Order: sequence, then C-alpha cells, then structure tokens
Amino acid sequence: MDPNARKVMPYLVGCALPAGASLAWTHPSPEPGADPQGTWAGEAGLCPEWSTQAPSQACLERVSACVLARNNPFGRRVELSLRGQHASNPGAFSLGLQTRPLSHDPASSQPVASLVSCTSTQAGASRNCGWSVDYIGACSPGTQVRVGAGGPLSASCSGAALGSTGSGQAVLRVCGSIASCDDASKLSLSATCGPSVPPVGTFTCPASGYFNVMTALSVSSAQVSATVQVAPPASYRLSEKDVFPVREGAYYGNILDAKALAIEIRVQGGHPVAVDVNTHQVLGPASGASVSGSVYRKMYSCYDAKWLYGAAEATHRVCALPSSGSNCAAQVTGPCLEATQPTFPGSMCTTEDGPQVVGDGDYEGCRSSASELWLNPVTVFLHAPCDVVGPYRNASLCKRLP
Repeated sequence: MDPNARKVMPYLVGCALPAGASLAWTHPSPEPGADPQGTWAGEAGLCPEWSTQAPSQACLERVSACVLARNNPFGRRVELSLRGQHASNPGAFSLGLQTRPLSHDPASSQPVASLVSCTSTQAGASRNCGWSVDYIGACSPGTQVRVGAGGPLSASCSGAALGSTGSGQAVLRVCGSIASCDDASKLSLSATCGPSVPPVGTFTCPASGYFNVMTALSVSSAQVSATVQVAPPASYRLSEKDVFPVREGAYYGNILDAKALAIEIRVQGGHPVAVDVNTHQVLGPASGASVSGSVYRKMYSCYDAKWLYGAAEATHRVCALPSSGSNCAAQVTGPCLEATQPTFPGSMCTTEDGPQVVGDGDYEGCRSSASELWLNPVTVFLHAPCDVVGPYRNASLCKRLP
C-alpha cells in the first residue's frame, strides 16, 4: 500500500466514522517482519454509513471539508473545533460543555510523559508519570488564582472547602495553557496549608489567560478521586466554545471527485509520474510535480472577515508553496461573510450561524468563485490565531481586527 495513502486514510476514516468505530486493513506487501494488519479509528462520525454502503454526495462533502480542515503544511498536530450542520445527525457538530486539556505538547506533538502510568511506585508532586488531566480554566493575566481539591477556600486555612478528595492524599499541578505539562513547565503553585490537609494553593494567572489542572495521588500506585474547584473570579471547566474562540474560516467542496483533480499519478517505466488530467501531458516525476493553484479543482476555502490579511492567512494555510500559490489543497475564494457586502461575490457564504446549533458560528451555504453552491461546509475555530500558521514566523498572518 502506498505510504502516502496510509497517511491520508487515518484522517479519512477519522472524519467519516464515529468514535468507537474502526476500519481494519491488511497491507498487500508488507516489509519483512512487519505486521501486515492495521486499524484506522473513527472520530468525528460525519459519514457513518460509509462503513456499509456507498456515501452520499453530502457525506463526501462533509468528509472532504473535515479532511481539508485538518490539513496543515507543517504536519503539526493542532487542536481545532469543527462546526457545521448534519441534517440526519444533529449531534455530529455539537459543542462540548467541558473541555479537557491536550494530552500532547503542542510544540513537538509528542505525548506528555506525566500522563503515562508509572512503571514503579513513585511519590510526590514532582514525578512525571501517573497524572490525570482535569479541565481548562480562564483568568485575568497577572491575578492570583486559588485552586483546590478539598483544601480550605480561605488563605487562613479555615472555612469552607474548595473542591474535594474522595480518599488518599491528592496532589495538584497547574499548567499555563490548554495543554497538560510535565513538572519542568508547570506553574508555581504555592501551598498555603499543611501537608495533611487536602490540596489547595494559589498561582499567578499566566499571560495566555488560560490554565489547566492535573491531578494525582501522592503515591503513584493508587488512583485519584478528586473534584477540583477554582475560586472566582477565575472560570473553570470551560466549554469547547470558550476554549476555541478564534474563527478561522470555512472549507467546502469535494476532494474525492477523481474527475476534478489537476493531476493524476501514473507509473511509466516503473516510476511514478505526474500527468495533467486535462492535457494528459507528463509533468515530470511525481515527487517533484508542481501545480499552479489547487490540486483539487472542486475544493474551496473562505476566510473569516476579522483576519487583517485574510487571503494571505488562508493561502498559507492550504498551499504548500504559498508564495507562488502552488500545490494548494483548495482554492481560496474570499471572505466567508463580509458585513459590508453580505451577498455573493462580496461574501462567499449566506450565513455565519447555521440554525442547527444556534450560536456556534458556523458558515453555511458557501460558494465557489464561479458561484457554485456547496451546502456542507465545515467551519474551523482555533484556540489562538497563530496555532496553524505560526511556524511561518510571519506575525502579519496572525493579525485580527477587534
């Protein structure tokens, strides 16, 4: 099986099938000693019927939009909030009421070591194993925030409890972002009461304005049962909508239409070459082929009107060679919805909040530059403006209007 196909299929299956579902596969010619069996896991559930029957056009559009939304030129893992509409499955795009911290390091995409079980019994809050994620909170940068799992709310170590611990002695760790962390990158949590009291402490709200809490028992061989609470005015257990407030734009079209590809790969003389679909001209070796514009002639991207340089942000998001607008995964069409020009061609979409999930901010009824209407877009929300394009180190790409 082509290695590039193996990279794409987890995203395709993840978008199509729901969590808990999977698709088993067998490699037709595995390497010696390699396991020929594999499994791709479902996640979003945007086309569950594909596991038993041919997908509908609407299914193909939703899956295409989902796959493109998860594309980025750096191969980095970036958490997104995907929003849209699914007529036969209204819950497919429902927003989580509470959000768990990321279990990986955003900078390296590697799992956070502290979330792995300890291989031997270890004690104390500084160990990097045997921890569990709790939830994400928000606070005003520079302010003092009090967090507890049963310790007293008052700094005088008396009065009502802040949170609770079911059994054993729990320990807490606070991280200064929406991602869990190891001991070296945690925030300083000043404990104000004795070690025999359930955990409680105070930390300084980081510049990001976000934090998350991790829990463990002081001895790693046991499981923690703790309810964490944070004192007002800080917020805790943030919803998906609160954690992902930056609307990036919408993706729509169909990447699975073989007749709408700019190139196709053929084997000539035992080597893969790129061939222009329209002219049948051989463009050269497949590995070095360059396509002006989008490889997928019926895949589109529009951008949120609050980007200061929306076309540039969108082009850098979907094109492997953004400076020349080449090798793109979609055609950048324009602003999704511009308040001063709310109809096509000033705006590519008809609404910025579809009726199925009121208030989620999903663009609906989006058009191509040629005015072809697509009814199954997926709208992407980010946690922060530079999450996807930050590695370009071009600050202008991340600038947004108030």
